[in-house]
Amino acid sequence: MKMKQIMAAAAAAGMLTFGAAFGASAAGIGFVNTNALMQAHPKMEKARLDMRSAAQKAEQDFQQQSQGKSDAEKQKIAADLQKQLAEKNSSVMGPIVQDIQKAIQEVRQAKGLDIIIDQAVVIDGGIDCTAEVGQKLAQ
Repeated sequence: MKMKQIMAAAAAAGMLTFGAAFGASAAGIGFVNTNALMQAHPKMEKARLDMRSAAQKAEQDFQQQSQGKSDAEKQKIAADLQKQLAEKNSSVMGPIVQDIQKAIQEVRQAKGLDIIIDQAVVIDGGIDCTAEVGQKLAQ
């Protein structure tokens, strides 16, 4: 009988410890609306214009380079131009993404949060840090 009581007490203590640890970690979760941060980034309008210009140039290049070419050659030209556009997109959007990641990290540390995740994966709870990250980006 004494052994059952000890086992029950140990199990209860373990459950309380697990519950306290889970509760503490849940309190340290923040989230941001990444799409809103991207759209509000100060460099985003220029990035959009750069990408629109690059897409128009790629379209013109395709029209010029594909005249009189076979379908296979046109596909290769299109693939090459798409690769160039992807590289351009990476070079234009990379610094914006890095700025957002840096601002998220700064807000996470300032608020003492364990993690900040994207709002799209949040079902319930957490601390919305979108406004604070947006303010960091505006500085």
